[in-house]
Amino acid sequence: MKFELITLFPGYFEQSLRQSLLGKALEKKLFDIDILNLRDFTTDKHRTVDDAPYGGGGGMVLKVEPIDRALRHLGYRHRGSEGPPDEKNRIILTSAAGRSFDQPMAVRYSLGERLTIICGHYLGVDERLLELYEIDEVSVGDYILTGGEPAAAVIVDSVARLIPKVLGNFESALGDSHMERILGTPCYTRPAVYEDIEVPEVIMSGDHKQIRKFRRSEASRKCLMNRPDLLDDADLSDEERAQVNDIGNDDDDK
Repeated sequence: MKFELITLFPGYFEQSLRQSLLGKALEKKLFDIDILNLRDFTTDKHRTVDDAPYGGGGGMVLKVEPIDRALRHLGYRHRGSEGPPDEKNRIILTSAAGRSFDQPMAVRYSLGERLTIICGHYLGVDERLLELYEIDEVSVGDYILTGGEPAAAVIVDSVARLIPKVLGNFESALGDSHMERILGTPCYTRPAVYEDIEVPEVIMSGDHKQIRKFRRSEASRKCLMNRPDLLDDADLSDEERAQVNDIGNDDDDK
């Protein structure tokens, strides 16, 4: 898989995406990252990428022309061009006005061949860019960043770790929080007792059926406490749904 990042600050990614498991995966060429400086696609001597918004008001807007040139340089076509849309190649615009990024989106993008991310800035991008191209506007959270580079790094990290062989043990990815629209289970490791707090007995029992049941129940409890909104769409059996209701009732009684 290939990632392409269109950015005003290429240096931002020089270290952030070359650490830990991602850095090792890049060395093994399990995926590629190309970083494009948006200013390289300007035509004026000042390398201008932004301008004041029509209609007044504060702030600046990213101009459509440099981004259009960058996307055409990468081989993307305008809407309505000959040929069917290529679902293996996707364009993302990081935007506070975008759809919330989630694990199902990460999985879907990881199945493609190329992901191009435009790092948004300022008030946003000239809306005509979205009319010219099939672009997914994506937000990584309900907060504002100084630019789209941190958001792009988050998306790359989330998608890249799902590429085969990037994680040493892919089973760990299948057990991640949000993979089944539910948070991950509480985890324990050595020592078995710390500050008089013991690891739950069932975890130490060796009964894997009961361990799975316990982990699922505790994951539901954590989800109910921290992200109850996820439970409406969580992949729960009727028995697990009843357990969630019981947990909620027990917590209400405390």
